[in-house]
Amino acid sequence: MHPVVEAWLADPERAGRIAHVETVPERRAIYEELDPPLPGRLAQALSDRGIDRLYRHQAQAIKRARAGAHTVVVAGTASGKSLGYQVPIAEAALADRTATAIMLFPTKALARDQFRSLHTLGIPEMTPVVYDGDTDSDARAWARRHANVVMTNPDMLHVGILPSHGKWATFFRRLRFVVIDEVHVLRGIFGSHVGNVLRRLRRVARHYGADPTFLGSSATIGNPGELMSTLTGLPVEVVEQDTSPAGVRHYVLWNPEMDEDDQRRSALAETTDLFVDLVRRGEHTIAFARSRKGVELIYRWARERLDGELAARIAPYRAGYLAEERRAVEQRLFSGELLGVIATNALELGIDVGGLDAAIVATFPGTVASFRQQTGRAGRSTDESLSVLVAGQDALDQWYMNHPEDLFGRPSEAAVINPSNPHVLANHMGCAAYEIPMLSNDAVATFGPEVESLAADLVGEGTLRVRNGRLLWAGRGAPAPAIDIRTTGGPPYTIVDEADEVIGTVDENRVFSQAHPGAVYLHQGDSYVIEDLDVENRLVRARADEVGYYTQPEEDTDIDVLEVLAKGTVGRFGHRLGQVEVEAHVTGFKRKKIGDRSVISYEPLDLPPRRFTTQAIWFTVDEKLIRDAGVSAADLPGTLHAAEHTGIAMLPLFAICDRWDIGGLSTPYHPATGMPVWFIYDGYPGGAGIAPIAYAAGRRHLRATLEALRTCPCDAGCPSCVQSPKCGNFNEPLDKAGAIRLLEVGLG
Repeated sequence: MHPVVEAWLADPERAGRIAHVETVPERRAIYEELDPPLPGRLAQALSDRGIDRLYRHQAQAIKRARAGAHTVVVAGTASGKSLGYQVPIAEAALADRTATAIMLFPTKALARDQFRSLHTLGIPEMTPVVYDGDTDSDARAWARRHANVVMTNPDMLHVGILPSHGKWATFFRRLRFVVIDEVHVLRGIFGSHVGNVLRRLRRVARHYGADPTFLGSSATIGNPGELMSTLTGLPVEVVEQDTSPAGVRHYVLWNPEMDEDDQRRSALAETTDLFVDLVRRGEHTIAFARSRKGVELIYRWARERLDGELAARIAPYRAGYLAEERRAVEQRLFSGELLGVIATNALELGIDVGGLDAAIVATFPGTVASFRQQTGRAGRSTDESLSVLVAGQDALDQWYMNHPEDLFGRPSEAAVINPSNPHVLANHMGCAAYEIPMLSNDAVATFGPEVESLAADLVGEGTLRVRNGRLLWAGRGAPAPAIDIRTTGGPPYTIVDEADEVIGTVDENRVFSQAHPGAVYLHQGDSYVIEDLDVENRLVRARADEVGYYTQPEEDTDIDVLEVLAKGTVGRFGHRLGQVEVEAHVTGFKRKKIGDRSVISYEPLDLPPRRFTTQAIWFTVDEKLIRDAGVSAADLPGTLHAAEHTGIAMLPLFAICDRWDIGGLSTPYHPATGMPVWFIYDGYPGGAGIAPIAYAAGRRHLRATLEALRTCPCDAGCPSCVQSPKCGNFNEPLDKAGAIRLLEVGLG
């Protein structure tokens, strides 16, 4: 057993919080030879990096790339997946210096890490460059003239390369490979956008006579081949046996104690305790928090408790920081100067962060794939490592505390995207028409048959126009800069302080709930209060203020059913999948003390509602079932509300999503159904593909919902079963007992 775990088990105050300890034994490497072998100079370059043999999964990926097969290789953190695409690109450059490649990474940090890695090969025939939002204009011009390996992200490909493809004509004419790193991250609405960006890339490449091979890498997910194929629109081969070595890994499931009010101690507070303890022991530690606010709180609390020298050797890291702030943290972490870092999933991915001894995950990160990625940041290669999952009050967290075999033994979830989302597709049709005017058969070949009716709508509304049988963009400038591919809205809102210095960004989907006037916003451990939200200019103004409270928004939601796509039953419940229109309206917020979460005040807000069309599932309940379950009319709203909340919390068991990707509504009467109902809807306009997966898992989903309610030890309902941190009605009313009876009777 790990010595730190032994010390925790020997401490009476801590031992009771350890719900489970799992030790995974070391794994030996499996090697495979290449035939033909690597070119001598490349073999020597790898040998200089300490690589004299290839793991089997690396060799298999290289063989497929050599044959021109579109391939995705699936393996864990630090398994050397990147060699599966680095080697084919290097071989192509050695054979023909004019051959080019595009490498796509979901984050800027990953691109720069891979840039360093390629440079260490020391092959002058390769001229790699990083081309992203931090690249200045002179460097961009140089890259277009000289680079044969461009390392960028989907955002820059979308907004900075494809719209000006004429400047890249020679590069595209010689395009041999397109790399898609960390494929599993490209899910939901982001993946739906990227799928269309890649279709535009293929179209531009065809225009210049190129037909590149697509190579992907992914963490372990349930459907890597399907996801890669849906992203690219191409048939894909899968290499998915991880044959790299791994040291002994120790996992601790840590469940904070409950108080007399059925409230567990904050996972952020527990994570801070463990983080401080590990840093004091000299263990190089990374702590992951789910939100930007969580990162800032852990950092602030840890900094206050560590002495001056140790306090200077920890740092926060998250999206929303300025580029130079992120680079400084990355360098200090890689060099070993930092003993601890607190991060969002921005550091979950494969950037080389040097040697880390321990990883703490503050609440379940939403998916088993993310849990494995985050814990894999510790103990790279054959080193022994320690990982701790600190449970929150969420029902899914408590599920895994009670079912550890599910966390360590179950297959990974499926990642879902929806490139045919009409809101997303319409945007990319406009971009494609701007890049190269489209014939109708070209549009169908690029985007699929859904575009025929969509094109007519876009022409009718004046977005596109027709000339000589071709579809053209009707606007003046390129449409891409106005399209944020990480959301379904436009560009993010900018947050500035009193001196008009940019301190962060927030996307359109969350701005009303997270950056409304009066909201508390945290940045690098400092507290800000939002003073103004300028919707027209997409600007948020904040003032620095160390307040002792946080804010929680109130939101009203209405749903209108537009179309039923599938219907059936689950036990005695009616079960539907369909298109719905959601209206969400942030109407006010509460101020709550940080310490005891007591309410200080309630403030009304005057903000516009947000309306969007999406996909949803819903369960209907007839009067006889309600009577048989012994649920009174007075208890019905709380019963349905509790079933809705727990159902939302358990859905990530079946699809890669989390409760922040989905929303819900329950009501004792809905005009579209004429009876009591609860809805669970995809939180993005047009849908990201979550609802169909949820519908297919209907019976398993409801049974997991019932078990989560039954096994929670609380009496009246708590955050571990029925209370939701994102409930717009402040978790009122909720009836746990009624939900249990309703599901027991309804499921038989």
